[in-house]
Amino acid sequence: MRLSLLPVWVVASCCVTAAMAAEPVVAPMRAMDGLIGHWQCHGVFPASGKTIDSSMRFEPDLGGEAVLKHHGDVAPARYRAVEAWAYDAKAQRYSATVQDNFGGARRFNSDGWVQDTLTWTSSTEVQPAQRFVYLRKGADLQVDWQVMKEGQFVVGDTLTCKRQ
Repeated sequence: MRLSLLPVWVVASCCVTAAMAAEPVVAPMRAMDGLIGHWQCHGVFPASGKTIDSSMRFEPDLGGEAVLKHHGDVAPARYRAVEAWAYDAKAQRYSATVQDNFGGARRFNSDGWVQDTLTWTSSTEVQPAQRFVYLRKGADLQVDWQVMKEGQFVVGDTLTCKRQ
């Protein structure tokens, strides 16, 4: 008995055509593309009124599967940090590790951009709890570092950043 391969070829051809017509998968880290580049920031510590200047540099790494952020405060402030951001497919969220020049190593998680806001919330071992909130404001970027005090997050410092 001889079977025709035509029905099999038609079904396979339809499946391949449908797969090719489907929208391409976008890597989750592409959501961070708008941050890539150099930023100069000016801000304030609301509690004291002291001002602060910083620079931030975002760059893709690991073939587009991660973003590295370099943060450096301008003297007299001394804070420096390197952050590694990536998407955790198993947990279905973004993860970040922040290493700073004071010996800190903190982990944060995010659900990604919600409209113009990206919120990184510290993992439970970071005490007091902290958040970094990125807010797109036209061409500018506002970055708030928030810390938990008496059961609520308060702004520790806020920066307004302009792309260079």
